Amino acid sequence: MALHREPQMPELKNPPWIWVWLILATGGFALLAVYFNWEEIPDPFPSHWNARGEADAFTEKTWQQMIFMFGLPTLIFTATVAGSFAFMHQHAKHLRGEDWKIARSRAMTNSMLKPLGLWMFVLNLIIVVSMYFSITTVEIFSPLLIVGLILVVVALLWQMAGVQRWVDEQYPDPKISKHMKWGMFYYNPEDPNMMVHRDLNSTFNMAHKGSWVAMGALLGLPVILVAVLIIATL
Repeated sequence: MALHREPQMPELKNPPWIWVWLILATGGFALLAVYFNWEEIPDPFPSHWNARGEADAFTEKTWQQMIFMFGLPTLIFTATVAGSFAFMHQHAKHLRGEDWKIARSRAMTNSMLKPLGLWMFVLNLIIVVSMYFSITTVEIFSPLLIVGLILVVVALLWQMAGVQRWVDEQYPDPKISKHMKWGMFYYNPEDPNMMVHRDLNSTFNMAHKGSWVAMGALLGLPVILVAVLIIATL
């Protein structure tokens, strides 16, 4: 089967805005739960925990604090999802050029928006639920929360990699798709560039030695910082 073929032009679907409303509703329901359980929340309530999950800072119980705690992450996730939806949809809608590029962009947008909205909703849900339970107790199991967040992020990346593999199969880029591994990694020893641009982002060429150095720095630095913070609070 030839890598490049005449594509079937998919219709561009409308963004699934329901996920934006669900993220907003999550913050709203959290504040509603605070309202109905106001007397169960201590004053002052815990606002920070050390690496052992023990509260080491407290904040006065006011509605301003509650709105800030639950509203800020909800608004951040809402703005992120809405902005991503609008940008990706407009990019696919107004893209000009060869038919295969337009078809690929539309297919990518149609397939990627739903999992993006779903997993941003799940992330926000985990955060607001954990905050609600944290303000009613002086202990919180931080490692479990961190593991949960990591699993959600890994699941999102895995699902997006699956979408990328499908797009590469159905709407291949004649220069790049044949060099993609597992839908995530570009490997082309004949390409002298350390990074290549594809679709809406850029990716490292894992056949280039510099890519391994850059990836090690990007992934290693956050791990070192988190480890230092955890050790410092023990």
